Amino acid sequence: MPPPTPVRDGFAAIWRQPSIFLAELSWRWSWGGAALILGALALFEYLHTLVVSPADLMLLRLRHPLAVSRALADIFHGSGPRVVMAAILLIPALALAWALLGALGRFATLRALIARAAPGLDPAIEAGPRSIRALTGLNVFRIALALAALVSLLGSAIIASFVSTPKAPHAGLAFLLFIPFAILVSMVWSTVNWFLSIAAVFAVRDGEDTFGSIAAGVEFCRRCAGKISAVGFWFGAMHLVVFVIGTTVIMYPLSVASLVPAGITLILMGLVILAYFAVADYLYVARLAGYLAVVEWDRSPDRDAEPVVQAASGPDGGDRPDQDDEPLFSLRPAHLAGKELDEPLMPGFSPGEPLPGR
Repeated sequence: MPPPTPVRDGFAAIWRQPSIFLAELSWRWSWGGAALILGALALFEYLHTLVVSPADLMLLRLRHPLAVSRALADIFHGSGPRVVMAAILLIPALALAWALLGALGRFATLRALIARAAPGLDPAIEAGPRSIRALTGLNVFRIALALAALVSLLGSAIIASFVSTPKAPHAGLAFLLFIPFAILVSMVWSTVNWFLSIAAVFAVRDGEDTFGSIAAGVEFCRRCAGKISAVGFWFGAMHLVVFVIGTTVIMYPLSVASLVPAGITLILMGLVILAYFAVADYLYVARLAGYLAVVEWDRSPDRDAEPVVQAASGPDGGDRPDQDDEPLFSLRPAHLAGKELDEPLMPGFSPGEPLPGR
C-alpha cells in the first residue's frame, strides 16, 4: 500500500462530503450560541442587582478618571459574592453540556469519516453507546486538563509576583518571570489535549473505552510519529495563517469605528469572528480526516509490502524466457529459444554448409 498523503486526503474528504463539516459546525456553534446567550443573561441579571446612587451618577457625569473610578468602586462594592455564585452555577453547566454535546457531535463526524475511509468497518462503528461513553470520558479529561492549566497559570502568576513587593516594585521582572511558566503550561496543555483529540479516533473506529483509546492513541503516535507530526505541523501552520489574516481584517472595522455607528462596527467584527471560527473548524475536521488516513495506512496488512515488478510478456501473453545465453542475432524464434532441436531450422540446410546462393 503506498504511503498516504494526509493533508490532501483530509481536504478531499471534506470537499467530497461537506455534510461532515456542517455537522461539526452545527454542534460547535450550537454550544457556543447557548453559552453566549446564558452568559449575556447572567451578565444582565448581575448588572440589574447593582445599585447606582445619585452621588455615583454625579461622579460618572464628571468624566474625570478619579471621579469615575470612585463611582465604579462604590457601585461594584459588595457584588463579588454574586459573581462567584453565578460562575459556580454557569461554568459547570456549560462544561457538562460541552462534554455531552461534543461527544455526540464528534461521534457523528468521525463515524462519517470512518465510513468513507474504511467501508468494511461498518460492524465496528455500530457500537454507538460505547463510543459515546468513551468520547464523553475524553471530554471530561479535556475539561479537567483545562482547569488544571488555569490553576497552573494562576499559581505561576502568584510565584512571579513574589519578586515585586509594595516597597520594591518590579512589575517588569515579574512579567518576565511569568512568561516562561506560561509557555511551559501552554505547551503541556496543548500536547496532552492533542493526544486526547487523537484518542477520539480509536474510540469510534475500534470501539475502545476511554483509557483504551488513550493507550491506542499513544501507541499509534509512537509508530507513526513522523507522519502525525507532519500533519499537525501543516494544519497548525495553516491555522496560524488564518489567525493572522483574521486579526488583520478585524482591525478595519475598528479603524472606522469613529465614522460609522457602533452597531455596524460590532456586526462587522462579529462576522469576521464567525468567519474565522468557521475556517478553524474546517481545518480541524480536515486534520481529523488526515489522521484517519494515516491510521488506515498503519492498519493496512500490506503497508510494508514491496512492489512487485511484472516480468516482460511475450506476444502470446506468457513470460518471456531467459535468453541471456542466446546470441544477440539469433535465427531461432522466441518460443523455441533454449530448446534442443533435432531438425534443422531451415529444411535442406545443415550447420557448417554455406547458405544457398553463395
